[in-house]
Amino acid sequence: MKRLTTYYFLLLACSNFYFARVLSKATTFFDVFVRERFLEGQALPMLTEWVILYSWWPWIGFAVCVIGAVLSLLGIPKDNILKNLLIIVLIVEFWIMFFFVVAFILPWVKQ
Repeated sequence: MKRLTTYYFLLLACSNFYFARVLSKATTFFDVFVRERFLEGQALPMLTEWVILYSWWPWIGFAVCVIGAVLSLLGIPKDNILKNLLIIVLIVEFWIMFFFVVAFILPWVKQ
């Protein structure tokens, strides 16, 4: 494991694994807490409902990062290609995380 991109992919895979575990529990708690106690039975905003429904997306990031780490270990593509893939994965994940934060804040803005 001499390539630095292997470590980056493994670090990102571990963070995605942890985030997927936490996000599934957090969305369940958020759905119950906000719907029953904060909104008093009113419906959540549509974007928030959609985010709660698709809280499994970090597992896709985990799979992509594991595949990237394996490819880096095998040395099949050049290192520049893997670095570009890593940058694309990071940009997409940061955008999705921002989208999730905005969706989780919407019930408070709606009030």
